[in-house]
Amino acid sequence: MRRAGSLERLAHDVTHRGVTAWALSALLLGFYFGLYLTAETKQLLTWLGVAAPDAPVGHLHDLAANAAMHLRVPGLRAWALCAALGAASATIYRYFVRRDEGAASLSDEGRRAVLRLGASVAALTGATLYASHRFAMWLEPAEHHGRHLLPSPGESWSQWRLLAALFTLGPAFAASVVPVWEARAHRAVMLRKLSLTVALAGAVLVVMLYGTHALEPAAVPEGSRSLAAFARRLYLAMDSKWGLYGLVYTVSVTAGGVYVLGRYLHNRYQVVRTLVVMAVQCTFGFSVPVVLGLFRQPEYYLSYFWPLKIDAFYPDNIFRDPTPFVLWSFLGSLVFVPIMGVFFGKRWYCSWVCGCGGLANTAGEPFRPLSAKGESAWKFEKVSIYTVLALAIVTTALVVMSAFMGPDTHATGVWWSGHGAVSGYRFDPARSGAVVTWAGQFRYYYGVVVVAVLSGAIGVGLYPLGGTRQWCRNFCPMAALLGLVQKFGRYRIRVKNDMCISCGLCTKACEMGIDVRAYAQANESFTRASCVGCGMCAEACPRGVLQLEQRAARDPQERHGDLVQIRLRRDA
Repeated sequence: MRRAGSLERLAHDVTHRGVTAWALSALLLGFYFGLYLTAETKQLLTWLGVAAPDAPVGHLHDLAANAAMHLRVPGLRAWALCAALGAASATIYRYFVRRDEGAASLSDEGRRAVLRLGASVAALTGATLYASHRFAMWLEPAEHHGRHLLPSPGESWSQWRLLAALFTLGPAFAASVVPVWEARAHRAVMLRKLSLTVALAGAVLVVMLYGTHALEPAAVPEGSRSLAAFARRLYLAMDSKWGLYGLVYTVSVTAGGVYVLGRYLHNRYQVVRTLVVMAVQCTFGFSVPVVLGLFRQPEYYLSYFWPLKIDAFYPDNIFRDPTPFVLWSFLGSLVFVPIMGVFFGKRWYCSWVCGCGGLANTAGEPFRPLSAKGESAWKFEKVSIYTVLALAIVTTALVVMSAFMGPDTHATGVWWSGHGAVSGYRFDPARSGAVVTWAGQFRYYYGVVVVAVLSGAIGVGLYPLGGTRQWCRNFCPMAALLGLVQKFGRYRIRVKNDMCISCGLCTKACEMGIDVRAYAQANESFTRASCVGCGMCAEACPRGVLQLEQRAARDPQERHGDLVQIRLRRDA
């Protein structure tokens, strides 16, 4: 029996909630907090004592006081936060373990599991704090010679760090090409090995583009239309933390897509779906916004619609964006999305178009089986996802109302004193800014909590621990809206009668936590609002019991082909 190599042991540790998985999750969480919430992260970490204050110190005794404060009190706050989150996680997990074991006290193994989880969450919190601090510092652009420099040798990147990155990635990229060439006779194996080569090539490109000025074209005259002028505008358009993030995201989807192609090369549906996901991300999710930036137009992502793109209906964006983009937002969100949902369910978007699902189904493929199964996860999902949808509707309505209600408009002063009947409304010009104030607060906190924390940090950062689709399953307002349409549409998963052998592979493969086996055992075709139509349950089934369809169930009177016809023959 062949012993597993170092790379195989590492891959197993990452995909089975090992130490490497927790470390990777802390790195991803820190990256997203530093990317989306740079200012808020710095403020929080300063209060916790992880980061030093930005304000300069005037006198020596102030320096001593500051040093003592930031070495003791706020440092204790960070430790207290880690301990509190670890204890809370252990307490919750202990409750579920006791409920599952059905005993008054935990077994020795159960106690060890609870302690391990508490310690792991505490360590994850501490590592995330320091990782977010470093990323917040690295991703904050600094003005230099009239442009924002993320990565300049001697400025953001030191020479030794740049050389270390290049001398590490370069040989690794060259070494990864060898197994690809050796496996050229087997396309599926070659593609799986090629995914590492693509990822390393993308890492080298990122280092060269953002760590040096080697790819920056020379200065060209203003107004020039030469190829060099276009290359310079392209370089400047990429010079932001969002350009860096878009490039890294696209490389991740591409490398993960190559791996998925190699793994499911025998399945035409998975091959086509993966190619479409990769193409949509490379064009609508990356290239189109960059090209718009070249011509000094607002960046616009054609693959996102309201309510996922919450600002699509914000009046300030409507008045700013070009008319074709505004029409695309309205027609796509109000007409195209619902119609497609009726005929194809939510799979046409969640598994074919959306960049969030694209990353989950490509780079997140190794973490697919980690998604939580069971009734508790289902109950939480049903409450959380529709709560976020309601918040999206309320936030959009308030922002639209505030745009047409200035501070001097009496209509915004509608309020209730809290005494007597609710119908006793009053108009007070002094309270005329109430809607405007509430709209601004809802808009800000929706962006912080839902867009930054839930879709970014939680949605991607917990891949190694909780599986993919955390955002899509529990919080995405677009998934909630399409799920409601899907329940009344034509999409369903058809189950072939009396063929299920109860192996459970379909349930294990489901990234949305659906117990597909229960439906297969009951010979029941079904439509679940959470199903994204990825088709992995049908792929995993060894007997072909499951099939994805987009046709409504027929009335019994119309099922002529299903009836058993009995022909009576008269004896001669």
